[in-house]
Amino acid sequence: MYTEEYERRGFPLRNFILKLILVIIFVFLLIWLLPKFISPVINKNNSNNGSNCSNGTCEIKGLSALTSQIFADNLDRMKEAAIAYYTTDRLPKNVGEYNQMTLSDMIGKKIITPLIDKNNKACDVEKSYVKITKLADEYILKVNLKDSEKEDYILVHLGCYSYCEKDICQKKTDVPVKGSTVNPYVPIKGTIEGGIYTPPEDPTPVVPENPKCAYKGGKYYDKDGQVATEAEFKRSCGIVDPHYCVIYEGKFYDRAGNVVSEQEYKVSCGIEDHHYCVFYNNKYYDKDGNVVSEADYKKSCGIEDPHYCVFYDGKYYDKNGKVVTEAEYKKSCEAEKEYVYEYQKVVPAKVSEWSPWTEWSKTDCATQEVNCNEQDLTCLAKLQIYKRKEKIGTYDRSYAKQRDVVVQTGSYKQIACSKYNYVIINRRIYATTTTTTYTQVNTITATTVHSWGGWVYNGRASYSNPPSDGASTHYEFVGADYSACGESCTTLPNYYYDSYTYTGGLDSVTSTTVTPGEITSTTETSEEVTTETEASASCGEYVYKTIPIYGTITVTEKATRTEPLYGDVCYQSTKARSILESKRTELKWSKYNDKSLLDAGWTYTGNKKLK
Repeated sequence: MYTEEYERRGFPLRNFILKLILVIIFVFLLIWLLPKFISPVINKNNSNNGSNCSNGTCEIKGLSALTSQIFADNLDRMKEAAIAYYTTDRLPKNVGEYNQMTLSDMIGKKIITPLIDKNNKACDVEKSYVKITKLADEYILKVNLKDSEKEDYILVHLGCYSYCEKDICQKKTDVPVKGSTVNPYVPIKGTIEGGIYTPPEDPTPVVPENPKCAYKGGKYYDKDGQVATEAEFKRSCGIVDPHYCVIYEGKFYDRAGNVVSEQEYKVSCGIEDHHYCVFYNNKYYDKDGNVVSEADYKKSCGIEDPHYCVFYDGKYYDKNGKVVTEAEYKKSCEAEKEYVYEYQKVVPAKVSEWSPWTEWSKTDCATQEVNCNEQDLTCLAKLQIYKRKEKIGTYDRSYAKQRDVVVQTGSYKQIACSKYNYVIINRRIYATTTTTTYTQVNTITATTVHSWGGWVYNGRASYSNPPSDGASTHYEFVGADYSACGESCTTLPNYYYDSYTYTGGLDSVTSTTVTPGEITSTTETSEEVTTETEASASCGEYVYKTIPIYGTITVTEKATRTEPLYGDVCYQSTKARSILESKRTELKWSKYNDKSLLDAGWTYTGNKKLK
């Protein structure tokens, strides 16, 4: 009974685990099988459609480079940025001329931001570019884009059409009418095979993708990576110039890009039968390409018969190249042959007289003089420099002098006679005969200019050497006296000082509790101190007083004024001359050892001919 119930009820955990395992197996099968049904077919044999399966990657059938939405959007962004940038003044002017910008240039000009492809990688900024070329009546814009997977381009026709809102705009296949839509691109020829788009050959010259053949930073680089001229760059890199096999501005250009005659142009470019002045397929062709006799061929093409004074092919030729009898041949050719010789003379270039020296004009003092030999005909310009000192501005100049000044350096409290004031100056104690406070000297300034307290104003004076302060004398600096100076002082100027004398009386004492009358003798005298040894006065009571301490220090007093600044100023003067006739070489035929020519500077070239 227990077994039946157990079997009927089952084991819940075991059932759950079995179901979970089945679900996991089903999910893995689904993940493994689903890509088999929905994966696109890979074209692994695409050698006929121009694709490349190298590096383990192949193009997907049905996916064209121009149908990739991100790729197409990036192409369109480059196109719109280029159309906005190429205003009238930036367009190429002549037929065949073009202007090209890499994506790097466009980003640098701030007309576009970096482009990101579908793999979230930046597009190639050097191999992605726009190029606009001038045609007869419009322009063609090539927009080339290279990202991490592919490279392709579109061609857009531009011009100044009636429906343009700016200088130029994109050519439309139809003028839009109400209710209609217009294809924004002019149809471009090309092929689609196996879902892969192959663009037509670019009709305009393209710089090869060799990184060494490039135009970068305003310079041309040839196939070896060397800086070259535009012509050397094109020749080295195999770039086809637009002026090949065309008639441009009234000139004929052959297949090598050289300006040639109409006949040479036709021959080089295969426009007409190019059998001109040749013996071809057993026929003689004259200069117009007509089949003629040998004589007419030679006459038309200016070919001289090479048979002179020879027996050739059973015929006798005289000295003039004519077929004659044997006797006439001997008579003409056995006579002494006369030759004329070619002389040459180099005629130097002719130059004009020198122009007068120009008026002196200011120039940079770094300018170098040009002083070439006037006998050298390549010397066409001279430049001379004149330098002198001139006032070029002003500056603030300071003058400084040092002098001794008495200043308060401190104070202390001391028992002293109440009837006197005491002060210590340079470590000597003085008692004033009045109650006038000596410390009022600290309130005297350059603007006081009157007596103050016990200090009497004596007036203002100019000093060549600054005066020093004493115990009873004080000098206040006012300013500099430039009366003896010119624009600048070669020495220090005089200084103005206001003079003050202390009238409170200063008696030297030994202590603050000693009155002046108690001094019986002194060994120190000074013009600035009056010692009264016979004065008598009582000290009165003794009280605490603050005794100021003064000492002598050295100060620097400065005066500043604006003075002229002088410097080197340079002037230049030029003169020039021009070439009237270029150097040339003249040729002349004459007899051997022609003295008149040799004496006149003619020399042999080494060529000679029958007279």
